[in-house]
Amino acid sequence: MKPKRLSLGVLSLLLALALLLPLASCGPRSAETPTETAAVTTAATTEAPQKYTIRPRELGESVSIHTDPQAAYLAASDPHSILTYANATAEASRPEPIKLSWSIPASAAGHIASFAVRIWTKSDRSDVKTATVAGDVKEYSFYNAMVGTTYYWNVSALDDEGDTSTSKTATFTTETQAPRNLSVDGVTNVRDLGGWATEDGGRIRQGLLYRGARFSANFDATDITITEAGIRTLRDEIGIKTEIDLRQTTAVNNRNESGGLTASPLGDSVRYCAFPMEYGDVLFSDPKNIQRIREIFAFLSDESNYPIYFHCSIGTDRTGLIAWLVNGLCGVSENDLWRDYLFSDFGLIESNPANARTRAKNENIYVNQLKNYAQGDTLAEKIYNYLKNEIGVAETDLQAVIRIMKEPPVSE
Repeated sequence: MKPKRLSLGVLSLLLALALLLPLASCGPRSAETPTETAAVTTAATTEAPQKYTIRPRELGESVSIHTDPQAAYLAASDPHSILTYANATAEASRPEPIKLSWSIPASAAGHIASFAVRIWTKSDRSDVKTATVAGDVKEYSFYNAMVGTTYYWNVSALDDEGDTSTSKTATFTTETQAPRNLSVDGVTNVRDLGGWATEDGGRIRQGLLYRGARFSANFDATDITITEAGIRTLRDEIGIKTEIDLRQTTAVNNRNESGGLTASPLGDSVRYCAFPMEYGDVLFSDPKNIQRIREIFAFLSDESNYPIYFHCSIGTDRTGLIAWLVNGLCGVSENDLWRDYLFSDFGLIESNPANARTRAKNENIYVNQLKNYAQGDTLAEKIYNYLKNEIGVAETDLQAVIRIMKEPPVSE
């Protein structure tokens, strides 16, 4: 008996499916949304059924990166209440990890060799990060997320027969509350200058300028204190291109504060730049510091130098001055400038709690001087005019720093 011929309708359906197959394998061609992601994943599952169904746990909106004490401080009405939450003598500056977890069917138990977790934010997945965990672990701690950002992620299971099953794509969105503090092994008090809202409705761009403590011991350039894991975080994951060292390079008690360092501990791919500054009551008045501020703003005006990590010794006073000037110039409120400065007390920066940073530490050194400057209606305008007229920063450099660092308000 001759085999029955397929009907014309069936042939048409098969042809249509054949034409759709190549399209289903293409990546997303526009901004990715959870609905679009689910559609792509469903199509892929229809074409190639998964051996195991891996189910990621959805986290939803407003996922916090801050520990409970950090969150409590940031929610407090008074930015000067830091000593209620931290006293600078314990390492508490690092963020809370975001826990990504998933479930597997009972039939897969004991058969999974490893899981691959992929996390990204861009529709073309060009920024995807992949981490591998053991097959008996169904959770991954994701550190150093940006604030106010939607993340996409999925997980693949590799079983003992070499087969791979991939979950659907899940999403979560981090809360908008800055600072974006980071976990960098061997370094305390690290955070992104970005993430803070500006008074005109804009926001400071994340991923460009980072502040923190030193990578090597004071007075001994051979004593590298950042670990290999910390180097990988800053150089390979964060992508730091330039290290700015604000420590003194002149002799202090016959010793050099930076230890004569001439290259970045992060490696040869990272440019090392020394802009040595004096500290203490002369922080904003020493002629050498005035010159350094001009030089630093000229350096920050060149977009090719970013991402930049800048530091002094413990990342509070000289580092805090530059952070205050940059974010204040871009329009961050005085309260939030204080919160960023005082957040340093969550770091291990002092051995004596009496030395914790407080309002009095720098208010009379530069804060009041900038607030009370006559030229300008807002703090941002006062800082702009002070830097231009009193410090001598070129206006083109000021405008470039604002353009690079500030996301303008979203027009309605």
